[in-house]
Amino acid sequence: MLQESDERAYISPAHMAAFLHDAKEIGVKAVSLVSDGESVLSPAYVPSIQLGYSLGLDMASGTNGWQLTPEKQDSVLKCLTYLRFNVAAGDPARYAEIMANDRSKVEVFHKAMEHIRYAVALKRRENLSVTLGIQMVLMPQDGDQIVPFAKLAIELGVDYGVIKHCSDEEKGSLG
Repeated sequence: MLQESDERAYISPAHMAAFLHDAKEIGVKAVSLVSDGESVLSPAYVPSIQLGYSLGLDMASGTNGWQLTPEKQDSVLKCLTYLRFNVAAGDPARYAEIMANDRSKVEVFHKAMEHIRYAVALKRRENLSVTLGIQMVLMPQDGDQIVPFAKLAIELGVDYGVIKHCSDEEKGSLG
């Protein structure tokens, strides 16, 4: 999305193509598609990764994994330097609670894990150089998920699992 305004608009593939060509021209070495939303939902996602790669840019992305279908992975994984999946917890019910605000929606966990497993298998099958990882942003109330998250990273076979600290703002609203 373009920055919030009165009229919401997606960044078009044409806008991204112009940006990537400009980036290459001025010497940018890498572009990472990460956002406050889900980059995979953009119609510019797949063509941007493919174009950036063809221009010689290192391309990377972050995703929750829900919408990164096998078809999209088949199109982009060979073009990425790294792909990071945001995984809020190692336990399905806790993941659903954190990511979907509903412990009963464990299908979101299973869908994301299915897509991560597909990425790992595709990387191995095609001998791709992409680095695959999972990241958990650790909130104080989610300390019970550290060990399940670490075990999940091992079970999935990703290249890394990282637990990222979450800093509080000056008023301490996160506790």
